[in-house]
Amino acid sequence: MLTMSSRITRHKVGVGLLGSGVVGEAIQDLIFEGLQGHVGADLELEIRKIYTRNPSAKKWFAHRPELFTAQAMEVIDDSQVEIVIEALGLQDAADLPIFRDYILRAFEKGKSVVTSDKAVLARYGKEIWAAAQQSGRQLRFEACVGGGIPVIRSLTESFAVEEPEAVFGIVNGTCNYILSQMEKSGKPYAEALNEAQQKGYAETNPTADVSGSDAEAKLLLLTAVAFGLQLQPGTTWRKGIEDIHAVDFRYAGRTGSSTIKHLAVAKRSDSAVQVFVSPVLMPQDNLLAGIDGATNAICFKGRKSAGPRCDRDCDYVLVGPGAGGGPTAMAVLGDVCELARAKERRFAGLPSLVEPGILTAQPENDIDGSFYVRFIVKDRAGIVGDIGQTFGGLGVNISEIWQLRHSGEELQTLARSYHLKENPEDILPFVITLERATLRQVRDALDSMRNRDYILVDPVWFPIWSAR
Repeated sequence: MLTMSSRITRHKVGVGLLGSGVVGEAIQDLIFEGLQGHVGADLELEIRKIYTRNPSAKKWFAHRPELFTAQAMEVIDDSQVEIVIEALGLQDAADLPIFRDYILRAFEKGKSVVTSDKAVLARYGKEIWAAAQQSGRQLRFEACVGGGIPVIRSLTESFAVEEPEAVFGIVNGTCNYILSQMEKSGKPYAEALNEAQQKGYAETNPTADVSGSDAEAKLLLLTAVAFGLQLQPGTTWRKGIEDIHAVDFRYAGRTGSSTIKHLAVAKRSDSAVQVFVSPVLMPQDNLLAGIDGATNAICFKGRKSAGPRCDRDCDYVLVGPGAGGGPTAMAVLGDVCELARAKERRFAGLPSLVEPGILTAQPENDIDGSFYVRFIVKDRAGIVGDIGQTFGGLGVNISEIWQLRHSGEELQTLARSYHLKENPEDILPFVITLERATLRQVRDALDSMRNRDYILVDPVWFPIWSAR
């Protein structure tokens, strides 16, 4: 009698690895330290070559020096490599075209590609997907968004019957960790950032994370999958978290019953899609308000093709570790296994829930909503009236004015953090919330009052979250 194991033919898959950084090393750990028991009895993943700029400095070089090379083409051109994994990790924007060329070369050589490099796809996605289609090879990029969260697979398979209304969420763990620490402990931004760096949640140069460019790259991929829009980096509205101050959490929590989260948002409005990355004032009863630390959470809102639109915030929430070598490596190898098990499947381009060309991106200045605006001004009469008139002259109504009682110590802390020369007792922080307005209206109003002699600090402003 044949046993189950004797009836299964084990398929060996040759893998070439570009990159031996955090993700690349985690992939090596998983394969060299016994991943096989987790990918099933039908597959055997075998790393044939590993490219890295400095092989001898890498963890696994001493054990398997024959696998390492300082020449990327040795990996791509290896005849025994069936699938190329691109996990190089962006250090400099000048590397992007080089990484793109590696992927294109892999397609030319008849190999499919799995990548964790969202920056390359965000910048060169259209060219890369066209090359995949022309070569008849496949591209997988689950690890590009949400680390270990299976969001791309969920959008293209589990939610495929839904017509997308919105996809949004917390997609950068560094920003979420910093904001969480500022809220919980009242730490200033610089101190929370330093802590994130010490714990490995933020890079030595954190610009890509805190400026929102990392979140933007992920959002562009989500927007392409959900809405069929292939947008370029720098063409969408993007705000980082650098201007958020501990005082903003005081106003958000004590007066607004809210918190502040950094979101990536693609939200449909008729035949247009609002696409933006920004801090938002998030009600405390929203699920995303409770996402703490470096965790990511991505929401999907849709409707059945023949069903009505709903005012609910979202239908599905995917929560999990959004970064780190382990979760990202698992997502990469999940894609590798899917390719290895479904060779007859010839998906080569970008999946989309909406036929490309049906929707357009809403112009940035037309994006609308309610807004939080925090001022720090000289404490004198008539200022609120002047601000109200300025907004009113542009057709924007003030909804509420929030003013907390600040202790002398709090005012001194504010004055020090903004390097103000004024006596702390003579400064006045307060918040106004605006009724629905466009970005153009808000920007024009703030630009017109920026040089008023009572303005001590550039106003901090961002949207108030709404399911609409």
